[in-house]
Amino acid sequence: MGLSLAALLAACGSEEPETAPATLPPIAGQLKVAQWPLYIDRAKGGARPTLEAFTKKTGIEVDYREIISDNQAWFAKLYPQLSRGQTTGWDSFCVADWLVHQMADQGFLEELHWDALPTASGNMLPAFRDPAYDPANAHSTPWQGGVTGVAYYPDLVGGKLTSFKDLWDTKLEGHVGMLTEMVDVMTLTLLSMGVDPQTATLDDAARAQEQLIQQRDAGIVRKYYGQDYIDALVSQETWASMAWSGDVFYWKYLGGAPDLEFYVPEEGGIIWASGMVLPNGAEHPADAHEFLDFYFRPEIAVQVTDWVLYMTPVKGVQELMRQKAKENTGKWKTYYETLSESPLLFPPEDPEQANLFEYKAFGEEEYTRYAELFSDVINV
Repeated sequence: MGLSLAALLAACGSEEPETAPATLPPIAGQLKVAQWPLYIDRAKGGARPTLEAFTKKTGIEVDYREIISDNQAWFAKLYPQLSRGQTTGWDSFCVADWLVHQMADQGFLEELHWDALPTASGNMLPAFRDPAYDPANAHSTPWQGGVTGVAYYPDLVGGKLTSFKDLWDTKLEGHVGMLTEMVDVMTLTLLSMGVDPQTATLDDAARAQEQLIQQRDAGIVRKYYGQDYIDALVSQETWASMAWSGDVFYWKYLGGAPDLEFYVPEEGGIIWASGMVLPNGAEHPADAHEFLDFYFRPEIAVQVTDWVLYMTPVKGVQELMRQKAKENTGKWKTYYETLSESPLLFPPEDPEQANLFEYKAFGEEEYTRYAELFSDVINV
C-alpha cells in the first residue's frame, strides 16, 4: 500500500469540496467503473445482464472492472493523482461509507447533480437518505448496504458461535480470518468490550488494540484478509472469520457452501453502506450519472439483489422479491421467502433494535490514531 490511508489523509489538508458545475456535459457514450468482486448480477458465461440492459437503453458502453478488494489500498492507489489534481482514469467507483466521508471532506469527490438523478431521488429508501457520512447524499448514491458479522462452519468449530469473542478461542488456532479493514475490526472489537463505537475514546481504542494483539500472538489468526477472506472461508482454510453478510448469503445459498453460517455477534454488529462516487476530474460525468440513476429502477435493482444478496437501497425491491416467492415452488419458494423477509437484505427501520451499529464518525486526528494502532496489529 505504501503510505497508510491515515498518512495520506493527514497530508491532504482540509480543503472544502469544490462546487459542482452548473450543468453536466453531453453524454459521451462511454464509462469506466471500478467495483468490488461479486457486486453485480451475473449470468452463465460471465455476462452481466443489467450492464447489457444499461448499454442497450442508453448506448453507453461500460468498461466495468472488479478490481477493488480493500478500501485503504484502493485510496492509496488513487492518491497520487487526486493529490495533484489529475484525473484518476475512473468515472465512478464504489467505496465504503466511511471513506466517502473522508474523501469528500478532503475535496477529492465531485458533487452530484441530483437533477440528473430523478430515479434515484424517487426510489431511494429512507434508511439511505441524508446519511451522516454524506449529508444530503451530496457526493454519493448508495450501491448496496450490508452487515459485518461472523461466518463459520459449526461442524469445524465444534458447535454454535454467538459472540465476537469466540474468535479468540484457542481451539480455533490458525483457522480464524480477520479483515484488513480497520474500521470493521476496531468497531467489532470495541463492541465486544461493551464500548459504544460512537463514544469510544482513544484509551478504548488502545485497549481494543491490546485485545487484537493478544489474539494475533496466540496464533489464532490465520491471516488478515481483504475481499479474499471469502475464498479462505469457502476453501475451509479458515473455520470462522469476520465476514460481510452478502458474501456469505451468496456462497451459502448459491455458491456451494450450504454449511456456512452467518451471525450478528451478541454484542452487536455493523450496518453499513457502500457508495458510488465520482472522483474529481471524472472524464464522463454525464454518463456516470446515467449509470447511477439506472440502478435505482426496481426491476434492475432486484436483479442485483437476487445475485449479490446484499442490502438494497431501492424502494420496491422487497415487493418484487416477495413476488418471486409466490411464483416459485419447492426449495426456490423457501429460498425467496427467506430472503424477502431478511433484515440483512432489507434494512430495519431501527437498526439498534436489530443490534446493529454504524461506523464511528471519525475526526481526522482520531482516524489517524486508530489507523496507527491497527497498523501495529497487522503489520508484523
